[in-house]
Amino acid sequence: MQAYEAGNLDSLMALHLPDSTFAGTLQPFWLHGPEVRDLWNRYLGGTQRRLVRFRDVETRLYADNVSVETGYMEMYMDRPPSPELIATFIRYSITRVRRNGDWLIANMNVARLPDGRP
Repeated sequence: MQAYEAGNLDSLMALHLPDSTFAGTLQPFWLHGPEVRDLWNRYLGGTQRRLVRFRDVETRLYADNVSVETGYMEMYMDRPPSPELIATFIRYSITRVRRNGDWLIANMNVARLPDGRP
């Protein structure tokens, strides 16, 4: 949340495995590794202010080194030159793998909610 809101691409990508995958609301196909970084770079570069809030988060642990988190996100971004924050409401799942004591994103899947808030 802090890396996203600060627009810090390197910190955001430090949360991912190098070969992580992502499927989101703006592209029809899975992104892999460097493509995930490119996507976040475009998101962060196109905005000046960002907020994200998580709701109804549930995390399940498997085999002490894999977790699956599900929930909802409220993402707010401006579209310069307008200072107004635009809300997007999303359902998400994140699979993380424990590597060297850190929980890193292996896979993230987000889907925009069709009619607003959960």
